[in-house]
Amino acid sequence: MSGNILNEDKSTLLKVLAEVKERDGLRADIQTMKQQRKRLLKQIQQEEKSIKDETLITLKKRKMELEDGYDRHLDKNRSDRKSVIDKKEKKKTERMNQRVKEETRSVYDEIKGYEADLKGLFRKNKVPSICSSKAYYALFAPSGFVEKLKMALILFGIFAAFPFVATLFLRGFVFSGTQNMKTLLTVLVPAIWIIVCLLLYFLIYIKTKIKHLEVIEEGRKIRDSIKACNKKIKAIDNSIKKDQDESVYKLDAYDKQVKKLDKEADSINEDRKNALKNFDEKTKSDIVDEINGRRKPKLEAMKKEKAELEQSIKQCEAKEADKSLKITNKYATYVGEDFCKADKLNDLLAIMEEHDLSTIGEAIAAYKGQR
Repeated sequence: MSGNILNEDKSTLLKVLAEVKERDGLRADIQTMKQQRKRLLKQIQQEEKSIKDETLITLKKRKMELEDGYDRHLDKNRSDRKSVIDKKEKKKTERMNQRVKEETRSVYDEIKGYEADLKGLFRKNKVPSICSSKAYYALFAPSGFVEKLKMALILFGIFAAFPFVATLFLRGFVFSGTQNMKTLLTVLVPAIWIIVCLLLYFLIYIKTKIKHLEVIEEGRKIRDSIKACNKKIKAIDNSIKKDQDESVYKLDAYDKQVKKLDKEADSINEDRKNALKNFDEKTKSDIVDEINGRRKPKLEAMKKEKAELEQSIKQCEAKEADKSLKITNKYATYVGEDFCKADKLNDLLAIMEEHDLSTIGEAIAAYKGQR
């Protein structure tokens, strides 16, 4: 074949067509392999993300399971400790109350003696027994701030609060008639109530206190003695409850249980600390190795396939570049790039056969309509 293919015949045109088809085939192969590489790269990225996600989720889950296991032990320990403390406090309260009962027994006996004396005094002098009650002494012979306050509250309720409430009720739901009549009745009824109560109060005062003044005063002394005993009981009770020394209640067994549980809690916390440290230093890497050992082979196979595919692409690109350069140098410089395409070359072959042309140049001229 001479240098100028325009003077060559059909056989040369067939050779050119074969080389162009080979170049186009290489280009198609390169494109297909690049698409495969793109899909493979996406699969590799997805697999890497999946491995990373599984690793993070598994590590977090395993660590949480480890912590939860120790936390359950600690929760049980705290529950057991609270139970022991509650039992101790219950037993302490029982024994404290028993102690109060024992240490105040003599005072209560003294109070019973005073009450018997008070009852006997009033019976002996034929004074109504109601006159020995706390309410009577609060109303008619108060002693001390508390009884005087009770007296003030009772009298306020009788002479002020009750009439006021009764007036509101009567005015709103009972009384009828003109406004003047309502006003009159709501003033008159409370006034009558107060007068009656005052009369009753002074009547009882005269018939009891004045008539039996010496007995009432003697009863007052006995009641003051009872009050002093009650203060003594309260002082003993407060003293016992404020006493910080628990040895008298013999609660050592509970204290030993609490100490044992505290020691157990310290041990659990130490084990938890060591377990978490071991997890971070060893177990974590073992979990990562297990996941990688199970899933990395697939990933490595895809990476290997990608590397082989990239090598094939490079080889095909080199072949395609050589083939394209050869076609350009040998053929395109004479016939132009437009005629270095398979469809155009097939058209030239058809023209040569149809018109029985002997050279490629004649076929090109005929294709361009110059013959």
